Amino acid sequence: MNARFSHPYRAQHELLSGSQFFAGLPPALLDRLIAASRLIELPVNQTLYEAGEPIREAHLLFNGSVKRSTTIPGRATKVIELVQSEQLLSLGEVFGATHYASTCSCITQTLLVAIDIRKLREVAQNHHELSWRIITALARRQFTTEFGATSQHYGLTGAQRLLDYLLETAGKRASLAGETTVLLKASKKVIAARIGMTPESFSRNLRELSDNGVIVVDGREVHIQNAALLDTVSGDIKRQLIFSRKRKGNGLNAEIPLSTGALVNMCGRLRLLSQRMAIAWCMNVSAIAPHKARIKLHKLDNEFERNLARLDKLQLAPEFTEKLALVKALWPRHQQLMHNDEISAQRAEDVFELSEKLLDATDALTCHAANLVGLSEAHYVNMAGRNRMLSQRVGKLFLFREWASLDEKIAALTLPSCLEFESNLQTLEKIENIPPEVAAQLRVVASQWQKFIRTLCPDLTHTTRIQHARLVVAEGERLLRSVDTTVTLFERLTK
Repeated sequence: MNARFSHPYRAQHELLSGSQFFAGLPPALLDRLIAASRLIELPVNQTLYEAGEPIREAHLLFNGSVKRSTTIPGRATKVIELVQSEQLLSLGEVFGATHYASTCSCITQTLLVAIDIRKLREVAQNHHELSWRIITALARRQFTTEFGATSQHYGLTGAQRLLDYLLETAGKRASLAGETTVLLKASKKVIAARIGMTPESFSRNLRELSDNGVIVVDGREVHIQNAALLDTVSGDIKRQLIFSRKRKGNGLNAEIPLSTGALVNMCGRLRLLSQRMAIAWCMNVSAIAPHKARIKLHKLDNEFERNLARLDKLQLAPEFTEKLALVKALWPRHQQLMHNDEISAQRAEDVFELSEKLLDATDALTCHAANLVGLSEAHYVNMAGRNRMLSQRVGKLFLFREWASLDEKIAALTLPSCLEFESNLQTLEKIENIPPEVAAQLRVVASQWQKFIRTLCPDLTHTTRIQHARLVVAEGERLLRSVDTTVTLFERLTK
């Protein structure tokens, strides 16, 4: 019989021998631990152990996520740790106490291996490699605890603590460009408690990181933008962006001057939103994830309104105000069309035409903003912003092919939009002396663009029209995140 299936502890053997903690140990030593182990599968909200219980086993988490907590004076619950990757739980308690001081419960369905604590302690005492791994794990935990507490009280904001948590959850060192995705398995309330803030502060800090281009939030997924983590302005690719506390004297209502790049980016976001709102409308009426599309349309609508109001307060040159007035004049009609659920060829044509008019007006506003100071860096922000918009315009053109009356217009616009994207990208790639992370991010954009273009082509794997459309939208979102990060990086270079 195959030894793989005849092993009496087959599941534990496969898990432990492949784990980071026990992999590579001598087979005889590993067999002793496996013989003293058992497999545990627990459902959501099940308690693994409670504070006060004697420690009889050590638990190695393989799948799922757990929460360790304790009760502090006043009967309040303090979350000590959230674990959602492979880890030996409560390491300090397991090797430093006889009874648990914390309670551990499952946030999701969980798979663990429990090892008799007496056997684990005995093996650790007599085997150098395993004892060294335990010391290393304890040292990392000590380091995190000490410097986490230091940063919480001295100089670092909630945004920084949240970013540190996301990076720690990601686990691996971020590459120079691209993105690292973190899945938030715990609730917002639980994560906020873990990093010492209220759920309201958690949401506010999440928004701050999003506004700074460091992350993109999509439901429970958080996409960390690797290049945006770096302090591009300093020119040091090893220096990470830090969110420090405001200096004393900087009042909450103090107005932060808007850089040229930030002004161009803000105007360019209106240009982008003109296309994204059209995509959301088309998804809704075409039954392509309509519920999500309606929610997204509402959020995009609010974002456009906020940016419009902020630009209106700047009181710039008369020509800028005139171009902004053209955008404001189109906005009421645009809102009226977008929030009407009537489905007809004429309605689709009206939405398409108005999205194009709004695009023209916002593009004129953005180009004027780029010319206000005459900095070449501002033009690069505008060019990267044009590609950000084009990534969505091509997707919009694809979705509106649903209406035959628009075929001729869409055919005339699609190829020029694609060619402009590629031309802009080549120009940006040839800029001299740009920081390494910007160059690396542009290469990511080029790769994502090719993936997106291939998705537009018919394929036998796309069994239905809706399935194909969802794939195009998903790839368009990935492309947008990568292009948006280039805009953020070029904006920083204007400061």
